[in-house]
Amino acid sequence: MICDFKRLSFLFAILVLFPATAWAEAPKETLQRSVDQVILLLQDPAYKDAATKPVMREKLVKTVQGIFDAKELSRRALATNWDKFSPAQQERFSEAFLTLLQNTYLDRIESYSDEKVNYLAEKMLAADRAEIPTVVTSKGRDIPITYRMRNASGWRVYDVVIEGVSLVQNYRNQFAQILLKESPDKLIDMLGKKS
Repeated sequence: MICDFKRLSFLFAILVLFPATAWAEAPKETLQRSVDQVILLLQDPAYKDAATKPVMREKLVKTVQGIFDAKELSRRALATNWDKFSPAQQERFSEAFLTLLQNTYLDRIESYSDEKVNYLAEKMLAADRAEIPTVVTSKGRDIPITYRMRNASGWRVYDVVIEGVSLVQNYRNQFAQILLKESPDKLIDMLGKKS
C-alpha cells in the first residue's frame, strides 16, 4: 500500500513538474499522423464503393479540417485586409475559404495512387511555429512540399509551399486585387460560388 502511494506521488510530481505540453506531439508527428489518416481513408475499399463513399468522404473532410488552421490561413491570406473585415465577415470568409481549400485539396488527394511521402527534419521557426519539409514521390518525380504549422492548442497547418510557391501568398495576391475593386462581402460571395 505504501509502495503504491509512493509511486502515485512520484507520478503526480512528474505531472506537476512537466506540464502536458512537454509530452505534446511535435509538429512533424502531428502532420505525419494526419497525413497517414488521410492515406488510410483513401486506401479503404469503402472509399471506392459508391454506397459508402459519401460517409467515407465526410470522414476525410473532418480529417482535412483538423489539419488546417482556417482562421490563421484566412488572416494570412488577407494580410492587412483582414482588419477591414468585421468579425462576422472574418468568420464567413474563413468558412468559405476553408471550404474552397478543402474541395481543392480533396480533388487532388482523391486521385492518390500510392505516392510516397518522405518527411524531412522539422525546422522550428519560433516556439509556436515550425516548417516541415516533405518530398512526395509521384510517378518517378519528387515534389517538394513544405508545411508551415502553428501551435495554438495543437499544431495545425497555416500555409503550404509546393515547389516553392506559397498557397497563402498566391491567394493573398488574388484577394488583394479583388479587394481593390470589390467589397469584403463580394469576395466572400465569390469564394462561395467557387466552392
